[in-house]
Amino acid sequence: MQQFLNYLQAKIETWRDRRFLNKHGCENWEQYNYRFDPDRCQWASRVKDYYHGYPYWTIFSDHSHQVYYWDLGVDGIYILSEWCKQNLSGKFRFDFLRVFEQTPYGLNGPEDAEWWINEIGGSDYIFFACQNEQDFLMFNLRWA
Repeated sequence: MQQFLNYLQAKIETWRDRRFLNKHGCENWEQYNYRFDPDRCQWASRVKDYYHGYPYWTIFSDHSHQVYYWDLGVDGIYILSEWCKQNLSGKFRFDFLRVFEQTPYGLNGPEDAEWWINEIGGSDYIFFACQNEQDFLMFNLRWA
């Protein structure tokens, strides 16, 4: 009898999980955690605010980089992601963002340029962000 109750409880939990994931438009928990990452603010205007929980991020700003022109197309990101899963220990993510670079003017003249997110204009770039400095260095040594 206990075995049947455990089986029934497992079925109910599976049903609840599946219902929750379907409600949020996700197929599995990995996709849900990536989509609703608490270290990312999807409503931010600047890239540094978008990755508020990731102290290290970089952009593939050169469109002649191999990640943009692989014969595999979008699967180039899949290859990067698989390499990161095998070689990096911390949390990381890739995002396609439509951005433009703007140099703000302060009291002392031009300041450091910042990337601003703009869904209407700008150019599409691939961003990589991670939380571990060693992972960031490993990634840049391999892919930058």
